[in-house]
Amino acid sequence: MKHFGPAPQDRAQNRDWAWQCLHCRAPLAGCATGFRCSGCKRDYPVVAGIPLLVNAPAAYLASGCASLRRALKVAERRCDRADATLPEIARARHREVAEAEIARLKLFLGLLGPSCAEADTPAQAAAGRQAQGWPLDALVPYLMRDWTGTAELAATAEQIGAVLSNAMPDARERSVVFAACGAGGLLARLGAGFGRALGFDLTLPVLAAARRLLDGESLDLPLSRRIAGAGRMTLSGGDKPPHPGGFGLVAMDACETALADASVDCVVTSFMLDLMPDPLRLAYEINRVLAGGGVWINYGPSGPLAARWRFDLEEVAAFLHDAGFGVIEQRACRATYLDLSRDLPAWSFRSHICYLTAARKIGPPPARAPAPVPPLPADSGLVPEHFPQAELIAVQGLGATDESRISFRTEPAPGRGESVAVGSAEARALMLVDGERTLAEIARLLGGEFPADVAGEAAAALTRYAARGLLRWRVP
Repeated sequence: MKHFGPAPQDRAQNRDWAWQCLHCRAPLAGCATGFRCSGCKRDYPVVAGIPLLVNAPAAYLASGCASLRRALKVAERRCDRADATLPEIARARHREVAEAEIARLKLFLGLLGPSCAEADTPAQAAAGRQAQGWPLDALVPYLMRDWTGTAELAATAEQIGAVLSNAMPDARERSVVFAACGAGGLLARLGAGFGRALGFDLTLPVLAAARRLLDGESLDLPLSRRIAGAGRMTLSGGDKPPHPGGFGLVAMDACETALADASVDCVVTSFMLDLMPDPLRLAYEINRVLAGGGVWINYGPSGPLAARWRFDLEEVAAFLHDAGFGVIEQRACRATYLDLSRDLPAWSFRSHICYLTAARKIGPPPARAPAPVPPLPADSGLVPEHFPQAELIAVQGLGATDESRISFRTEPAPGRGESVAVGSAEARALMLVDGERTLAEIARLLGGEFPADVAGEAAAALTRYAARGLLRWRVP
């Protein structure tokens, strides 16, 4: 297995963009450890070559590393505790699958380097409220698809590339951003034609792997021999020359980016829009960062007929119009989904009708009525309400060193579940949300159970969850 040292932290391809602080929106400037806000002096560090341009970088890193370590513990226990009632051939298979997972997790922890171990303290992990993106397991197949020369990625890149060329014929003078870029395959194939190319996502271990691959390294990904006979798959960019200026790659939320206003010429989204709990929030953010006349290219399948958002050609055109865009080209095409059958014959895949739309920014979107956010905490008369299917989940391992944790899971739209880790005070605040109590009443009740500062922060958390679309408000 190839070992990678620390990635260079001073990467020109990340510094060529106009960045703004996520808290005060003052410009960010490069510093020895990453970026620093020129206004409020907040720091945004770089880990494994990836700038952490998120609201709470330390908590984001600690929470992500803690999640990797928990997964490693689970895999190690599974490896050690094969069911004795199974025949030996089955026990051997279970051990081998677990050993491959252990090797993969250790690989990703190693890619993140010593920063992960230093940040992984219980206090920081407990404070982690920053979204982490898709789980690692969900994106590992995309690493395999994007970095083994699959026909699926080539076909997707060809479809998007044709529309991209029509919309941006002078690409060498332009900038392109791949939002929620995942493993970075489209960034590598399509970004090279632009003067500047950037990808961002929230799944840090996959970003760390993509950083190495974009830089021309190769990576041996451990897999079960039941899937890959060699017990590994070698990922690489092949013989394609790297981007002359380098590809930018950062950890960032697509709905709350650190990109400056009107600083980007083109944004590409793929297999994303139909998965968003609040796609209009994404559309407004893309409109904000695009320069006048900038282009948004969206590609992906549509949802079921009963879904809140479907995004077939007709609906996506209406949606984009409401967000300040004019459609310039649309196509429908048949595409596979994670077809790895060439190298992994046992790996199944599905086929979709995918819709491809290019739209040009024609102006700012209409003013969106914001969700009412009350003053904090005692003088608000607004009532917080849960969405259907909301639940608190307590997770307690039974090992001597296993930590307990609480997750708040809700479903703002049918089939669009979201989870966030919460502390005990926030969990109590969420339990007090009954659709009848005002925020002020909840704050008073919390004040009788927790210290004033803890109770105030727990009440304030409800407004943050409402702003993220995890709760809703009602005027009594």
